[in-house]
Amino acid sequence: MTSYMFIKTLHTTILSFPSSHYISDWRPVTKTIHLIVFLLTDSGVVGIGEGTPYSTSIIEDHAKALSLARKIRGLSLEDALNTLRSIEYSEFRRSEQVNYGAFLALESAVIHALAQFKKAEHEAEVLGGVYRTEIPVAYTLFLGHPSIMSRKLGEAIKSGYRHVKFKIPCNLEELRRLLEALHLTRKQYKEEVVLRADANECFSTLERAEKALSVMEKYGVNIVEQPMPRDMLRDIAILRKRFYPAIEIMLDESLRKPSDIKLFAQLEIADAVNFHPSKLGCLTVSREAILQTQRLGMKVNIGSALMTEIGFSHYLNLAASIPSLDYPLEEPGVFNIYGYGITWEPIEIINGRAILHSIDVSDIDFSMMKRFSTNSLFKERLLMLLSKGYRGFIKVKNANTII
Repeated sequence: MTSYMFIKTLHTTILSFPSSHYISDWRPVTKTIHLIVFLLTDSGVVGIGEGTPYSTSIIEDHAKALSLARKIRGLSLEDALNTLRSIEYSEFRRSEQVNYGAFLALESAVIHALAQFKKAEHEAEVLGGVYRTEIPVAYTLFLGHPSIMSRKLGEAIKSGYRHVKFKIPCNLEELRRLLEALHLTRKQYKEEVVLRADANECFSTLERAEKALSVMEKYGVNIVEQPMPRDMLRDIAILRKRFYPAIEIMLDESLRKPSDIKLFAQLEIADAVNFHPSKLGCLTVSREAILQTQRLGMKVNIGSALMTEIGFSHYLNLAASIPSLDYPLEEPGVFNIYGYGITWEPIEIINGRAILHSIDVSDIDFSMMKRFSTNSLFKERLLMLLSKGYRGFIKVKNANTII
């Protein structure tokens, strides 16, 4: 085996799946968006990566991915990894907005290829080690009628989930009715279940936030995620002191770059920090920030963006590489919510756990990718590239059809 493997070319495409759910304050989510990268090396290895937009548009992320691809084409995998990290850290220092999804899609493809080059069984070995091969996963309740949400809570508990995140209404009376329904359902089971309310910045004043958390405390909510707007850090710190230790405060939208972690610790704002899949871009950057967060005395949650099996696999490997998981992985994969799978054997969650997976290009169902690709030339362009020495990696349904 040669000492280095070089990037020959990269192909990007965008997938979009229809969805129908509400996050906090009844904000609708009608589709999921996925930036997919195929990285082809000079040795025939194919790396696959995925990123999702966060506070940016998919058009901006795609354009950024194309720009970054030009910078790493021709580099060794190791040099590409260092280049992506260096560029992203530079952008964290000089820019308010970073195209996290582009960095995540490209770096995860590089890591995927590097793991194959090193003959590692799992990408987690490249990230920092495999500390577990069964990953606990949280259940998410999207906002709906209290009776529907309480029924789904019962189903989640019976299915083996022990950590349930739920979206909330910002109206205090609606919130009270929802919490009462969830509380009554939880009381029916002997299993200990953590309830986490995701407010998505619901409460714009300290007074309203205190009233809301008082109701949540009454009904046994364990964690409240981002109760106030992202920049109201001092008010969130006051809120934390008021309700600690009955309720843990978790920050999500407030985290925008790695240096924010030290600020959170200095101001004693949070008990925990949520790392949305595309929040800090590169997996290696996210892992470093996660470990720093834990060293500074805060807990860490690895969040969710409803990714395909490609991104889900990468985040299972990230979770496997963390020595101590404070909470279950939040990412369930879009297949386990809406049934859209782009691999022949989608990653399923059984008894609240997912088995550590590494996706190979031969696992991809390209007919599903073509069906949900926003790029009509996707299949033709990719197969043309793969045919130049890579065609054997594609799984076929029969001898005459590549799909």
